[in-house]
Amino acid sequence: MTEAHAETGSLLGKDSEFNGKLTFLGTVRIEGCFEGEVLAEGTLVVAAGGCVRGRIEVGTLIVTGGLVEAQVVAHHAVELSPPGQLVGDVVTPAFHIERGAVFRGRSLMPEAANAPKP
Repeated sequence: MTEAHAETGSLLGKDSEFNGKLTFLGTVRIEGCFEGEVLAEGTLVVAAGGCVRGRIEVGTLIVTGGLVEAQVVAHHAVELSPPGQLVGDVVTPAFHIERGAVFRGRSLMPEAANAPKP
């Protein structure tokens, strides 16, 4: 379990839905459904029951459950754990997929120094 799980700053809780643009500092955990654009330097955690659809540009994306259907740019890393699913193209310098997680898309892994900036 990563440090981001223990230090969640904000939560989009279970059974909630939100459409629009999300920006934040620190860590946000999504257990509900979000559709739109996420732009942040921090960490986005998509937990069991969560779903994110749209475009994501963050420092780190952690999918511990739920579904992400998005174009993803993560400037530090993407972590995908079962039963999490990620559908879409990913640009990140580090991509960790655990056995049992699902990834459908393309990935581009530039060197960390050359990773796109938010």
